Order: sequence, then C-alpha cells, then structure tokens
Amino acid sequence: MAILKAIAIMFHGINKINRVYFYFILFSILFTSVMFIPAYARTATYFSPKTNLQNIDIHWLNKSLKVKRLYIAMYSFTDYRIAKDLLYLAHKGVKIYLYRDDKQMKDRTDKTYMLENVRNIHIEAKRDKGFWNIMHNKMFIIPGIVFREGSANWSPSAEGASCYHGNCGPSENQDNNATYITDKREINIALHNFYRIWDRKSNIVIN
Repeated sequence: MAILKAIAIMFHGINKINRVYFYFILFSILFTSVMFIPAYARTATYFSPKTNLQNIDIHWLNKSLKVKRLYIAMYSFTDYRIAKDLLYLAHKGVKIYLYRDDKQMKDRTDKTYMLENVRNIHIEAKRDKGFWNIMHNKMFIIPGIVFREGSANWSPSAEGASCYHGNCGPSENQDNNATYITDKREINIALHNFYRIWDRKSNIVIN
C-alpha cells in the first residue's frame, strides 16, 4: 500500500511528457520481473488407481516427438499399450534409450521383446546381482521437457489401468504415484544420472 501511495504522488508531480517516460520505466520493471518467474518450473503428481497413469504417461511420452530423444529406466514393463506407443515414436524418428533390470526383464509378461531389433531403439540392462542390487527406477526423461518419476512401474495394475472381467478400480489396481517435473534444472540432473547408469561397463547390451 505504501508503495502504491508513493507511485501516485510521483505520478501527480510529473508533466505529460514525463508521464510517458514514467509509464515506459514502470512497464519495463514489471515485464522484467515477470520474465524472471520460472514458468516452466512446474511439478504435478498423480495417484493411481484414482487416476489412470497410463494415459498421462503416454501424453508426455508423445512430446518426445519435439526433441527426438527419450530416455527410460523402468523396473517392470508389462504394458502392451505403452510398448506400442514406443514403437510408434521410434518409427517417427525418436531415438529411445531403454534401461532395464536383467532379471525383471525375463518375466513371462515383459514387453521388452517387442522393442528388440527395432530401428532407433537402444536397450541395455543392469546385471542384477540379487534383491539388494536391482535396477529399481521408474522414470523417463525427455530433454528440456519433462522428468517423470515415482513408484508406478509400466504395468497396467501399477498405473491404475487394469480391468478384469469388466471390473476396474481399486480392487483391481495398485496404489502408486507418478510425478512429472518440468523444471529444466531437475531434468538435467536426472539426465546426467541416466548417462551414468547407462554407461556402466557391466551392463548387458540387448539392442
């Protein structure tokens, strides 16, 4: 309030020509202040089974078409719909780097096999040495756009997307969460960590 009174007094005491200059200075200050607000620094968290995380994941995954890069580290991957979306993205020229846990990848319902020997898709797995040494991330990164992390694996029941015999909802799905971070600094931190685990000499190269 005191600042507004001071501005009013200043405005009253200046002539018409100087008022134009005054408006210019005031607008410049306000515009500069707005420009320094990190509008991209947004975080949104969703919870399954209340929310279908599969739909939200696919919404964000498709944004990789803008930058043609997608980095994924996913412990469990049994979601056919997401596997199909990754094939679509690879066909459109997105280079996909998929990092898995080698033992989890052997699950009979795992969908990694759909992505093997596909152009633009690169797959590596951590050499799992036991339950204390698993690759347990559930994340993907689109440079400059989003970093997704949380407890939800890429399985329909984990994402709140499972329906059995027409029954959907809490009784058929797990309690999980997924957070989508658009802060560029956090995205870069996640990306550098992905490079670190991807470059392990002990990794198993699949594709």
